[in-house]
Amino acid sequence: MYAIGIDVGTTNCKVCLYRIADFALMKKHSFITPKKLTEYGSDFEITELWKGIIVGLNSVADSVSDPENIATISVASVGEAGVLLDADDIIIGPVMTWYDTRTQPQSERVISRIGESRLYDITGIPAHSNYSLNKILWLTEHADDTRPASWLCLAEYIAFRLCGVKRAEYSLASRTLAFDITQNGWSEEICSAMDIPVSLFSPLVAAGEPTGTLLAELSAATGIPRCAKISVAGHDHMVGSVAVGITQEDQILNSTGTTEGLLVVRNKPSATESYYHSRVSNGHHVLRDAWTLYASLPSAGYAIEWFCKLFNLKPADFNCMTHWLMNKGAAEMPSDSFLIPHLRGSGPPRRTIYARGLVYGVKDQTDAEEFLKAVFQGLCYELRHLLETYESLTGSHWTSVMVIGAACQNPYWLQLKSTILNREIVACGIPEAVSRGAALLGARGAGFEPQNCSLPENAFTRYQPDEKSAQRFSVVYEQIYKHLYETKIQIENQMSRTPL
Repeated sequence: MYAIGIDVGTTNCKVCLYRIADFALMKKHSFITPKKLTEYGSDFEITELWKGIIVGLNSVADSVSDPENIATISVASVGEAGVLLDADDIIIGPVMTWYDTRTQPQSERVISRIGESRLYDITGIPAHSNYSLNKILWLTEHADDTRPASWLCLAEYIAFRLCGVKRAEYSLASRTLAFDITQNGWSEEICSAMDIPVSLFSPLVAAGEPTGTLLAELSAATGIPRCAKISVAGHDHMVGSVAVGITQEDQILNSTGTTEGLLVVRNKPSATESYYHSRVSNGHHVLRDAWTLYASLPSAGYAIEWFCKLFNLKPADFNCMTHWLMNKGAAEMPSDSFLIPHLRGSGPPRRTIYARGLVYGVKDQTDAEEFLKAVFQGLCYELRHLLETYESLTGSHWTSVMVIGAACQNPYWLQLKSTILNREIVACGIPEAVSRGAALLGARGAGFEPQNCSLPENAFTRYQPDEKSAQRFSVVYEQIYKHLYETKIQIENQMSRTPL
């Protein structure tokens, strides 16, 4: 028997086929997530994205001799982004990327009607323009006379297209700004205040719980049996944590990709004043009866993509450059420059869309290699700032950080993380952690329990900090980075109130 996991990501989409017995990856199909820039902002090209998923399903089904044994398809995706539908299930307006900022006026209106503190009390997440509620309001205002009937986050929409049943999943619901984290359901108070019906949101199901079976026409088009069960796996970072066994509060996950985040499993949400002021997010986990503390830094892999475009580097050139830095021992000494990587705004603890990137310390001899060191060191300083925020809030100290995603392909970045964070980094080298987690949740939800899905020890690579190097980086972080960070944010907040 087989399970398929779909990961709809910011940069790439993956469709992966796993053998349920031992959860071996049998086939992977990936494609660049289709997006476009418009006069308003950045949108997913949802029609092309859907076509790519169907091609992917066909590809993985063709890779095995017995596709009739494909039992489940489960979908994970980025959070916040979604699709607004009318009564005939026709898409209303664009499908905005999660990071699009055109909804700032709507966010301000939500705050004015409900209040930031009250929003955090209800939802457990800090008010921000990224969240689904603001996208819904923007789309409704630009929809002419079309009346919206339903909202589905991206993974929920793909699952709906696969089986014809609309359902919402808890971890994605937690990213809408319309979910009551204490009542564990949609917020009547928020919907009423913003003049939208609660019925806009679908009934909630647990991650991996079957919502239907594959539609007949899609079965014919892909070769996957009609009886294959469809489910929503949930928010990609949480789904990825399942793949590597992050289930306890004494574990912390650094999930890397276009963004990077820190995820901790909790037994209850913590929407207290200190958490609110630190702008960290509580949420529902994809695991039953579990919650999350999660915060995302908007630019991680994106900062590297930006660097490569800036210097017109091909992937092979970039890989050579990072190998050269690693062999040179560049992870052992701080450079004279670094990037504060706020290319798409800043993350906690000073989260704002008005933040901008700042390069410090460049001089006339700074070349591409030195600039790349500045990018990587800035990413690691930013992650350290977030990790220290977590430890201050929770009273915990994590001596080891698990890493999944794109960073696991870059030993230089991993060693630098270990040195700047001054703790062990455990890189999980399994391919496509999110797709694997999605397939695992879907299989379990359909009643299949893999006989052996634990990861072998050789799937993990451990990086240890050098004590002297860690002290040198700490001096730069404490004496320069943190001061520039705070000053920059203060200036940007002031400028946002008195624009030029």
